[in-house]
Amino acid sequence: MSNKGVLQKEISQSFSRRLGLTLTVGLAAGLLISLGIILLFAKIVEDVVEGESRRFDETGLLLIYANSPAWLDEPMRVATTLGYYWVILPLLVPIAYAFYQRGRKVSAALLVTSTLGGIVLTTALKTVVQRARPELFDSGYTASFYSFPSVHATLAVGFYGTLTLLLAWHLTSLKRWAVAAAGVMLVLLIGFSRLYLGVHYPTDVLAGFLAAPLWISFIGLFYFLWRTFRRRPSGEIEGEE
Repeated sequence: MSNKGVLQKEISQSFSRRLGLTLTVGLAAGLLISLGIILLFAKIVEDVVEGESRRFDETGLLLIYANSPAWLDEPMRVATTLGYYWVILPLLVPIAYAFYQRGRKVSAALLVTSTLGGIVLTTALKTVVQRARPELFDSGYTASFYSFPSVHATLAVGFYGTLTLLLAWHLTSLKRWAVAAAGVMLVLLIGFSRLYLGVHYPTDVLAGFLAAPLWISFIGLFYFLWRTFRRRPSGEIEGEE
């Protein structure tokens, strides 16, 4: 083998080792973050079910009510409207299709999974926990079904948050940060609107914010295990069916 061939082989091996290390570190960090989300979500659910969050929830909600100016009423009603599924789903379809048409199939699948999966997860939890809506003050705004967790908060993260990440990922410098800041502000605004209007407790919103990444964590872990156990004894991966 020529010196050039030996050099190319060494560079290739070095690159493979660095890539493998990067992927390993990234996977470990992702698993730790996923575990943290799961544990935090489980802790919130436990505190809500056992009633240990009541003092925190009621105090927080009353503080928001007592310190919020009246002019926020209309902006909060507009913000909360953006979190309804009948607003988000008509946006989800064309946006996911646009990603798909541009060859970004993983992005399209991630956006659909995080949005629809979050709806299913929070609706199921509402049915199980059956927490009543707050009745600490009357804002003139009503909401139906159970309170915990907040579907609005879940959809805010699952749709707007995921969309923000997907868009920011392909941008650079100031545009990336501008899109990220706008997405974070929108997510927080939707969550806060539910507290301002008095239809959710703080832990409802916190759990809602965690529900979408929790769902994605489960999907990601399942996909990782599926790919791992699909490997042949030789270490090769089977082709897609």
